[in-house]
Amino acid sequence: MRVKNYRKVLLEPIFERLEERDILSLKCEKSLLIGIQDERESVEAAQSHLNELASLADTMGIPAVETMLVRLRKVHPRHLIGSGKLEEIIALSEECGADLVIFDYNLSPSQQRNLEQDMNLTVIDREEVILDIFANRASTREAVLQVALARMQYSLPRLTRAWTHLSRQRGGASGNRGKGETQLESDRRMVLSKIASLKKELIQVRKNRDTQRKKRRALPVPTLSIVGYTNAGKSSILNMMSGSDVLAEDKLFATLDPTSRRVSLPGGREIVITDTVGFIRKLPHGLIEAFKSTLEEAVLSDAIVHVIDVSNPEWRFHRKVTEEVLSELGAGDKPVLLVYNKIDKLEDPEGFRHFLNREDYPVVLLSAHTGKGRDELEAGLNRILESELPIKTLLIPPDKWDIVAYIRRNSVVINESYVEDGILLEVVLSEKDQRILKEYIYSKSPQEDK
Repeated sequence: MRVKNYRKVLLEPIFERLEERDILSLKCEKSLLIGIQDERESVEAAQSHLNELASLADTMGIPAVETMLVRLRKVHPRHLIGSGKLEEIIALSEECGADLVIFDYNLSPSQQRNLEQDMNLTVIDREEVILDIFANRASTREAVLQVALARMQYSLPRLTRAWTHLSRQRGGASGNRGKGETQLESDRRMVLSKIASLKKELIQVRKNRDTQRKKRRALPVPTLSIVGYTNAGKSSILNMMSGSDVLAEDKLFATLDPTSRRVSLPGGREIVITDTVGFIRKLPHGLIEAFKSTLEEAVLSDAIVHVIDVSNPEWRFHRKVTEEVLSELGAGDKPVLLVYNKIDKLEDPEGFRHFLNREDYPVVLLSAHTGKGRDELEAGLNRILESELPIKTLLIPPDKWDIVAYIRRNSVVINESYVEDGILLEVVLSEKDQRILKEYIYSKSPQEDK
């Protein structure tokens, strides 16, 4: 299997015009994964993170043939790890025939360059793996631009590394040094120019997204965002509820672009649900910044559906990561419905439910695969919207029965009574409905009219 050249992907505008463009055309089929356990982590946690890296490598298309967990007592500036561990990794790579080494750590450009020089192997880090996966998954113009921007920002400090490869191929002759340095500066200017261009394009794309978002928020229906760790089953839940066919694969980051669907709940209430990009531990900062407008869907929704893959042994950690990202985005105070998905893989779902009775949030147990728990999910969505939205009193004139019908169809009516000026309704209103119906909001209490 021929795998795309990682350096060429990250630096495509540069390598397209290099005569030696096939220098880095590698056939990478076997990867050696290096997990890093720092002093704050347990062995179990570090091993779990290494297992996640194996899933990332598999999604990227280069399965691991061997793994190694390294305890990091202190960071070595040159290689991250000590010389003894470096020799062990070199020996292990030769033994297992690996042609690619992946570190579960965000390496500095100099560390990455030094490791490649001393190991004589291609070395990439966790961030580059995630960038590669995002690049393969991007399907819309916005997602492609977002990934391209993150790639360029990642590649800029690594241009020296690319020219080190080129120098080694030419034999490292001193006569080439001046040309290389000149070309390096040219490449830096090219990448900086491309970054500026991508940012301008994204500004326009985001304006279009904001326009679409405003139109959606003007709709007389509440909006909810589905969030969660990657591969938790978010797209499957959206498909189950809407009958749509959003891409739902058992792979990491199957969804990068937010997809919205209109759904009718029991009782007639309509809502708009948006599927969002999955979260992951140590999501590269460049991707968080690049996908900020996409992630803002969660911030601007009326409520959040937090999906957790309960079949994953690390579900507690995944929940914690998602909550931390939501907090960073400013969505930590949104009403939340916790949905524990994939209960069909549990031996004792009811025993697990008993364990969850101590939760602070309302919870739902669901299998999007079998549909079990769908009624519970729909009831939970209705409940969370009712409990978190304000109750308003509306006075509707007698000739506005279409407004009354709209309210009964899209809101929860707590009480209604007839008065001389029309009909008084006590209803649970979303922020959108408050804007739409603001001229009918009644300041007096119903008792004052009796």
